[in-house]
Amino acid sequence: MSEPKKYDVIIAGAGPAGSTAGYILSRSGFSVLIIDRHSFPRNKLCAGLITDKTVRLLQRVFGETGASLKEKEIINYESSRYEVFFKKKPLVRRDISIPFRFTDRSVYDHFLLNKARNAGTELLEDDGVRSLDMLRSTVTTSRGRKFAAGIIIGADGVNSRVRRSFPVDLFGREDWVENLAVGHEIAPGRASLGKQINAPMIFFGFIDCGYAWIFPNRERLKIGMCALNKGSRKEILAAFRTFLSSIDIHGAQEEKVDSYVLPYGNFLPSPVFRNVVLVGDAAGFADPLLGEGIYFAQRSAELASLSIVNACRGIKGPEKVRESVSHRYLQLLQEHIYPELLYAGKIRHAIFSCFNKFRYMPLKIAMTILGDKPAEAVHGIRSYKWMKKRK
Repeated sequence: MSEPKKYDVIIAGAGPAGSTAGYILSRSGFSVLIIDRHSFPRNKLCAGLITDKTVRLLQRVFGETGASLKEKEIINYESSRYEVFFKKKPLVRRDISIPFRFTDRSVYDHFLLNKARNAGTELLEDDGVRSLDMLRSTVTTSRGRKFAAGIIIGADGVNSRVRRSFPVDLFGREDWVENLAVGHEIAPGRASLGKQINAPMIFFGFIDCGYAWIFPNRERLKIGMCALNKGSRKEILAAFRTFLSSIDIHGAQEEKVDSYVLPYGNFLPSPVFRNVVLVGDAAGFADPLLGEGIYFAQRSAELASLSIVNACRGIKGPEKVRESVSHRYLQLLQEHIYPELLYAGKIRHAIFSCFNKFRYMPLKIAMTILGDKPAEAVHGIRSYKWMKKRK
């Protein structure tokens, strides 16, 4: 039997996290293979919000600016206004200096994947990871092909096959499932709507432990709702139908509803085992307040990649490298990601357990007092921790 082809790094998943890691590592001289069960471009359910912290990451890693992303039509819409409602009652309408930007995920993901490929990353499409052998550091694909690598990155989403290959329960299966969110979404064309919506809108009060949204794109609206599995799973589709009937958008109730699951505060405290590293949704890295996943996927992939690059400089022996990668990655997560997720979770708890009892009027008061600070926290200009300005 022939030996499996070997790479320095194998990445499961060609979404934003996998492509970001592939790009950084290939540019650093590593041989990298990305494996994905889809062919690209592919459809991806997502509201498509691009925050300013994501734009800054794209500039830092890929050399792309907000202007260049608009010119290439990767960002297809932006708005410097946002609106928050309790059901149909306005709570906040505010203009801000830094716009919220929006993308179509099929376009965005394909753009990033091409960046990684142009940097030298190899791609195996339409053939996902079926199993992972930790001891031999090999992966077997759905079509029976085998590959080996010194480091394996799980960037294969919320239902990660790589994470499920770990021989230990990192979080608790029941807790992991209960702290996922269920999402429902439609994407009607703007031309047939009968009304103009030009700013992102968030709606509380239609579902416990969740919210609904309307996000504008150039050609379509992204209209959706998500809520925690815990206590809401059986109710969310009915609540989404109620929301659609209330928003007075022509034909919204007749649109096909797509459904998905996403992390919503159930991030892993230690997403590393031996030489396997989890990033993005595979590790539960998504904002527990708004569910924003694109930034945390790419940021965790950036941190994991930098940990790998630094660990392989001047360290000899695979065991030493593994220890260094694990130590560096966890250290960077503690510094750059975990505090934001923890404090966003505390804010969410206050909103869903306290503010909802008063028809979200405390939220209106708080956002009026804080001014631009909540939006700046979403954009990463401020921390969720006491809304402090970030360095």
